[in-house]
Amino acid sequence: MLLLLISIIGLLIVNFGVGLIIKNVLKTENQSFVLTSFLGILSITLLQTIIAFFSPANSFVEFVFLIFGSIGFLLFLKKKDLSYLDFRKNINFWFYLLFTMIVFVGSFSPYFYDHSSYYVPTISYLKEFGLVNGISNLDLLLGQTSFWHIYQAIFSHFIDVFFKINTYLLVLFLIYIYERKQYFLLIFIPIFLVFVQQPSPDLPILIITLIVINELMNKREKPILLYLSMFAFCIKPIIFWLPILVILHGFSQKKFSIKWMIPVFGLGILLMIKNIWLFGFPIFPISFPDFDLSWKPSQEILTYSSQIGLLKSYDMKYSYQQVSEFNFFEKIYYWFLIGYKSILNVGILISLLIITIFTFKKKERFYYLLLICLIVKSILIFSFSAQYRFFIDVYLVAIFLLVKNVSEQKAIFTSVFLSVLISTIFTFPGFVQRFDVGKKMTSFSWPQLYQPKENKSVNINTEYKIGNLNFYVPKFPFQKDFFPSLNIYDLKLYDYYGVFPQYIGKDFKQGFYQRKLNQQEKNQLKKIISETEKYNPKVP
Repeated sequence: MLLLLISIIGLLIVNFGVGLIIKNVLKTENQSFVLTSFLGILSITLLQTIIAFFSPANSFVEFVFLIFGSIGFLLFLKKKDLSYLDFRKNINFWFYLLFTMIVFVGSFSPYFYDHSSYYVPTISYLKEFGLVNGISNLDLLLGQTSFWHIYQAIFSHFIDVFFKINTYLLVLFLIYIYERKQYFLLIFIPIFLVFVQQPSPDLPILIITLIVINELMNKREKPILLYLSMFAFCIKPIIFWLPILVILHGFSQKKFSIKWMIPVFGLGILLMIKNIWLFGFPIFPISFPDFDLSWKPSQEILTYSSQIGLLKSYDMKYSYQQVSEFNFFEKIYYWFLIGYKSILNVGILISLLIITIFTFKKKERFYYLLLICLIVKSILIFSFSAQYRFFIDVYLVAIFLLVKNVSEQKAIFTSVFLSVLISTIFTFPGFVQRFDVGKKMTSFSWPQLYQPKENKSVNINTEYKIGNLNFYVPKFPFQKDFFPSLNIYDLKLYDYYGVFPQYIGKDFKQGFYQRKLNQQEKNQLKKIISETEKYNPKVP
C-alpha cells in the first residue's frame, strides 16, 4: 500500500503538471484539478502514441514526461494560484476512509483473465518495441492496443511498476466528486473497486462517461468535455456515442465552436492510423473498409473473429450455423435464453427503459439526445456482438439517473457500506469462489501494506520456430510472459485454418503477416500442439 500510495501521489503531480502546461498552450478556461489532470493524461497519451511508431515506451520517455510534469507543477506552486486545490475545503473523514479503501483494494493481485493474456502482453510489447506493424497477425487481441495501455506503458518503469494505474484513476474520480460536491457519485466507488487491481480499459471509459454526463447536466459545456469523450472513444470504440452526444448537445445549446473539432479530428485520425498499422483496418475489429494491405490478417482469421463475436452474444450456447439461421425475432428471443447471463441482457432493456422514462418525464433536449445516442449504440452493438459487457455504459447511465438526487448522507452510507463489503470479499475471497467467481483472487497478506500483491506463478515457456518466426509457447495459456508468444488456443486456431504468422523481414521489427502453411509446417505445428497439451490436457 505504501508504494502504491507513492505511485498515486506521483501520478497526481505529473498529470496535473502536464495538464497545466497544455491548458496554457491551448488557452482553455478550466479551474478544475481533475479536468486539468485528464487533459494531462490525454496529452501524454497522444504524444506517446505518436512516439510509439518510432520508439518504444522506454524509461527515457517516462523520465522526460516526469520532468515535464514536475516543471508544470513547480510553476503552479510558484504562481501560488491555489484555486485548483479548492476541493480541499470539502474533504472530510469519509473522503479519507474511501481513499484508504481504494488503495487497500488496489493492493490486491490482479484477477481478470485479461490481465495476463491481454493487458500485460500489450503493455510489455509497447515498453520494449513500440507499435509493431501487423501485430494482429501474431495475436488478434494485440491489434486492439488501447490508448489506455499506451498511457500505462509510459509510467511502468519508475512510477507505476505494478500496473496499478486504475487505482490512481479511481482516486482522481473521488477527488472529482468532492471538487464538484456531487456526492451521489460516491455510490459508484464500490462498483469501480473491482477494476483497480489491473489496468482494464473499462474503468477509464466508465469514469469519463460519468464525468462528461454530469458536467453537461450541470450546464458546463466546455471543449475539454469533447476531448475527454473522444479520448474515451480512442480507449474503447464501443463508447462512440459519447462524443456524438457532446457534439449534438453543443449544437442544440448553440455553444459549439468548429475550432473544438480540430483536436477531435486529430485524435480520430491518430486512432485510425494506429489501427491500420497494427490491424490493417481503421476500426478494430471491423474489417472494413478493406485497403488490401499486405499485413492485414488472413480472411480465415477475420471470419473466425466475427463468428466468435456473434456466438459470444449467446454465451456460446448455440452453433454458428444455428445463430446464422435465426430470424430477427429469434435472435432476440434466444438472447434471453442463455442461462444466468440472460438476466444481464434483461438488465440492458430495463436500463434503456429507465432512461426512456426519465426522458419523457423531464422532457428536456439533453435527455432526448442521450436516449437517442444510447439506442443507436445498442442497435449497432447488437448487430455485431451483443455481449452484456459491451453495454456496461448503458447500465451506468441508468444508475446515474436513478441516484442523482440521492442525499449526501445516503450516498456516503451506501458507498462506505458497499466498499467495506467489497474490501471484505477481497480479503476473504473463499466465499465468492464457491460460486465459481474470482478464481484468481488471493486473500490478504501483510506484505501488501508495503507493496501491492502480484501473481507470481511459474510459467514455463518453450521456444519454437515455424517458417521464419521464432516464438514462445507458455505452459499456462493465459500468461504470455515473453514476446512473441502463442498459447495453445492460438496454435489450435492456426492449425485449423492452416495459416501462421511470419516476420515481414528478418525479425519482428519489420512487423508480421500471415501465410498458408505447407505440409511439413502443418506437421510441425501439430507436434507442438501435442507437446503443449501435456501441460493442459483439458484444453478443447
